Amino acid sequence: MRRRVALLGAGVVVALSAALLLPRAARRAASRRLLDALAAVPLGAPLDSVRAALPSLYCSGMMHGMHGDPAGHEQMCAADADGRDVNVTARDGRLAAITVVAFRRDMADVTAWARSRFGAPAGACTGDRGPMEWWAAGNRIVTVTRPVAGARSRELVIRPGPACPG
Repeated sequence: MRRRVALLGAGVVVALSAALLLPRAARRAASRRLLDALAAVPLGAPLDSVRAALPSLYCSGMMHGMHGDPAGHEQMCAADADGRDVNVTARDGRLAAITVVAFRRDMADVTAWARSRFGAPAGACTGDRGPMEWWAAGNRIVTVTRPVAGARSRELVIRPGPACPG
């Protein structure tokens, strides 16, 4: 009788663990798929090329002369990708930068994804969002804000450039 109770108790523990860990694993896998899809879109590609990864992408009207280019047209776009905020910047209709804002459980995933994809960070610096790590990926830079006590979110940014802004 005690053995049956012990086996039943072990079965319940295994079932509860699977129920709790499976959604976390599924969410982590979805996060990796999203980041892989966004990283696969080359900077400079037409803005519509990112819509496969972000079908809910909404773009505002064109802005003139932002970021020091008086002749350029800049467009800001945003999407909610399963609870992750994704912001896309386009200049003259071409993809210029992608920012993924990760909240709570997803905060560690952005750094884990960058490390698994690009290896050890190329360096660290401080940008306008605070301390960050950076990786060189061809002609672009990937930055991830470092965890800070009490922080509610972290950002992963894919943008052109040879090194971390700082």
